[in-house]
Amino acid sequence: MSRNASRLLGVLSILASTAAAQQPRLDLTPCTPPGVDASAKAKCGTFTVYENRATRRGRTIGLRVVVFPATGPNRAPDPVFFIAGGPGSSVVADEAPYIALDSVGLRAHRDLVLVDQRGTGGSRPINCQFYGPPDSLQSFLGDFTPPEAVRRCRDTYAKDTDLTQYTTTIAVADLDDVRAALGAAQINLSGGSYGTRAAQEYMRRYPDRVRSATLFGLVPPSERMPRHFARDAQMSLDSVVAECAANAACRAAFPRLDADIRKVFDGLARAPARVTVEHPNTKKPVMVSLSRDMVAETLRYMLYQSGAASLVPAAMHQAASGDFSWWARRSLRARWASGNGTFDGLYLAITCAEDLPMVDAASETADARGTFLGDYRLRQQQAACEIWGRSPVPADFVTPVSSKAAVLLVTGAYDPVTPPRNAVEVARTLPNSVRVIVPSGGHGIDGLDGLACIDRLQREVIERGSVAGLDTSCVAKIRRPGFPTQLPR
Repeated sequence: MSRNASRLLGVLSILASTAAAQQPRLDLTPCTPPGVDASAKAKCGTFTVYENRATRRGRTIGLRVVVFPATGPNRAPDPVFFIAGGPGSSVVADEAPYIALDSVGLRAHRDLVLVDQRGTGGSRPINCQFYGPPDSLQSFLGDFTPPEAVRRCRDTYAKDTDLTQYTTTIAVADLDDVRAALGAAQINLSGGSYGTRAAQEYMRRYPDRVRSATLFGLVPPSERMPRHFARDAQMSLDSVVAECAANAACRAAFPRLDADIRKVFDGLARAPARVTVEHPNTKKPVMVSLSRDMVAETLRYMLYQSGAASLVPAAMHQAASGDFSWWARRSLRARWASGNGTFDGLYLAITCAEDLPMVDAASETADARGTFLGDYRLRQQQAACEIWGRSPVPADFVTPVSSKAAVLLVTGAYDPVTPPRNAVEVARTLPNSVRVIVPSGGHGIDGLDGLACIDRLQREVIERGSVAGLDTSCVAKIRRPGFPTQLPR
């Protein structure tokens, strides 16, 4: 070997060593995430990325990573990455306890990987306290995004956070870094709701790294929240009412359900309901006011889950009799639990950049007329985004995503926020996709009988990396077990 060749090899060796030293590391150690049993044998780590990925300077973010290692001897090289919804949910806090149970049966051959998206959970969360203080129950029953609380949260985080760096495209670049650090050439994606938007954006930016995707409640790149919220929520409610009318027991218990619903919202339009509830902390009775908007929002979120939607006939019938106590408790529980949760700073950072700027407010207001929700959410989010500001997004962000990966698209027939038409749009540019519509399904399908079918379909697509010959006939057998005539406490 010549002296020059030897010198060149030495230089290359130094450069390789330097590059390796600069490559962020992901060291995983045994851990027990909250809500997860120690028997799950999880491993946890922190992966460091720059807050500003473009400049690669300044502040960094430690991404929380949880891995449930494959349990079988024949470990496949392509792990399953789970992406949370929201936007704003922590995949670790909200989904790890369920993913650890592995009811789908994915863990026999594959690692299951959870990465808290930047701005959530354990990855530099942008948590806004929108409701409270706890001694003021009425504050939990007001605006969805109270303007002063939005301003306070933005101003607080803007001191040490670049709020323009928390969009979907940047987040999926983080995800790909974690993939590389784990040494996976390809991965399988699984996401629901907003998680389907993030998964599609990953497929757009890193097409060769996606082996399969199982997506639940599709958000097409063209869809802009809260566009269509009012119309789609009304469709969902009308479908539940129609199903009740077709069910002998439900029809007998609530023979005038349509009239009950009109009575409730007509009355609330005239004046809020006054209700006495028990304070969650002090257990003392407190009088609160329940507005039409608050009941509409609570109803919309009940329609999200098939199990909760089954309670709608009984709940609306009770309210029509003048008793709003159940609605008040339900509204308070939801706001109390999420006051520092899903609908927080990341929700605004993303929707104010990727959604609201493209919504035609006048058209949506007209579209919302005659619906139970009205333009409530549109007005609320418009006002919040005027305060929060807007981050840049790539020009192609709204264009359809093309991929040759195997993709399973699952939608609830009565989904009030991502209805079946969304999956039709997404499927047009995914030639190796299969769509299934879950009968009586909402945005979430818990509460229906026969859901082992969906687990099997997800498992088969991921195991095979293909949708060819996928037998979806079991979906038609999924059923709602019935409509309760009594409300739970």
